[in-house]
Amino acid sequence: MSSSRRTVLKTGAASLALLAAPTIARAQATAANTLIWADDSNSDVTYDPRVTQSRHEEQVIVQVFDQLIMSDETGKLSPGLATAWEMSPDATSVRLSLRNDVKFHDGTPFNAEAVKFTMDTIADPATGSQGAVDMLGPYDKTEILGSHEVRINFKAPNAGILDTLTENELSIVSPAAVQRLGNTGFAQAPVGTGPFRFVSWERGREVVLDRNPDYAWAPTWSTVQGPSNVQRIVHRFIPNNATRVAALEAGEVHIGDILPALDTKRLADSGKFKAMIGVAAGLSFGALLNTSRGPFDDIRVRRAFMHSIDRPRLAQNLYFGIIKAAFGPLAPSTPGYWAGGEQYFPFDRALANRLLDEAGWTMGPNGIRVKNGQPLRVFFPSLLLPDVAVALQSEARRVGFDIAVENVLKQRQDELLMTNQYEMAVIRWVSNDPGVLRIPFHSSNIPEPGKFKFNWARVNDPAMDDLIAKAAQARTAAERTSLFAALQKDIMDRAIFFPIHDQVQTVAHSARVSGLRYARGNWQMRFHEARLATA
Repeated sequence: MSSSRRTVLKTGAASLALLAAPTIARAQATAANTLIWADDSNSDVTYDPRVTQSRHEEQVIVQVFDQLIMSDETGKLSPGLATAWEMSPDATSVRLSLRNDVKFHDGTPFNAEAVKFTMDTIADPATGSQGAVDMLGPYDKTEILGSHEVRINFKAPNAGILDTLTENELSIVSPAAVQRLGNTGFAQAPVGTGPFRFVSWERGREVVLDRNPDYAWAPTWSTVQGPSNVQRIVHRFIPNNATRVAALEAGEVHIGDILPALDTKRLADSGKFKAMIGVAAGLSFGALLNTSRGPFDDIRVRRAFMHSIDRPRLAQNLYFGIIKAAFGPLAPSTPGYWAGGEQYFPFDRALANRLLDEAGWTMGPNGIRVKNGQPLRVFFPSLLLPDVAVALQSEARRVGFDIAVENVLKQRQDELLMTNQYEMAVIRWVSNDPGVLRIPFHSSNIPEPGKFKFNWARVNDPAMDDLIAKAAQARTAAERTSLFAALQKDIMDRAIFFPIHDQVQTVAHSARVSGLRYARGNWQMRFHEARLATA
């Protein structure tokens, strides 16, 4: 939506009409006990947890919704909307007892029907789920065993489901709100059971949330068991790094998201601000290399590209030691991390040159290699971290690659990925389960026109699919760890994913703010326990 046609979407206890009142929302944002968050993006399109695959959108979702099982940032499980659970011995179902004292923000009761509705609609292709449907895995059906008891059934063993149920994407939605608003309307005015209620969304500018005065079902690890001490959250979109830093220093916002490493260090050293750095679990920040088209259809070329990059030096130059190089498809903070990936693709420019020679690519007069009259060109549409893209471009050119970087918006990126018009693309995904590897590597997730999916390497191999399935269906922790280690090794052996650096969340905040904590995965920030001291 253009800035000249902004719309504010509002809901309340009663269903309110759409109101164009951005000045009111901004005036209230300066009121006492209002916490202002500065986000590094302005491209949010949905706050429906069943649909999203965006960590930006999840920053709002984690305040508005609860999960059946809750987890703190350490990965410890605790009761959430479910008070107890029991896995079947064959890991094909989980039985959950539900709280009977919870209401959604629209006043309707949370119950077994709400759980069934959420799970069934995630699995329904009409919902258009981009993340939750993969996380839910081999879903079969949800049985209602009583008004506050369900059994979630799977078509195959799903041993990781307890951890997965803590993810934001599997948050429980209000069936009444979805039925009243439709999926599109619900995405713009979400209704959950969480510590904050949705108030308004002015696209590209800000989202306003108010505390839920009835919130009395916080997880046991929370230091605040009742409603939040913060009355209002203003989630402000400030994608420009310099502007975000300036707003924090000027006191216009209290918390800055994904600040540049040097600014994060400078602000923390000043004594006026504090810094938080979380190493996110899940996929490392890395590049998927498209194996379905040249030049990366040749494993020698993929290996040569990887050997041409000095990852530790790149991370040091870009992030001043705050962020470390990555060496495998999973971050080391992820359960099931396989350390063997640390032996793959050390920086070796001479080896990169030999591999390209063997593949028939000869150096041209302009420093770009050629084969059969065609340059060694790689089209790299980059949505994330343009500084990294430029660094990769510069390093790879030293061995004869022409990396054509195009900084794109999400709509352009999605179009290119769905129509297979790219050679490489970077990805990141926060998850506390190694099963996240299914999302970018299973053949069912190869994008196609009109269907946005995440196997951007376009690997279509029954052997890899079988290994992914066996790992997901493992019935013991030891078997699961062994199979996921084998899967990580297979990914590295194929040279289809180039780990670049750890994915971290760097946050700086006013010293007036306390009680902030990362959500599970060390990316989103929870505000329920936050306090804002008077100036």
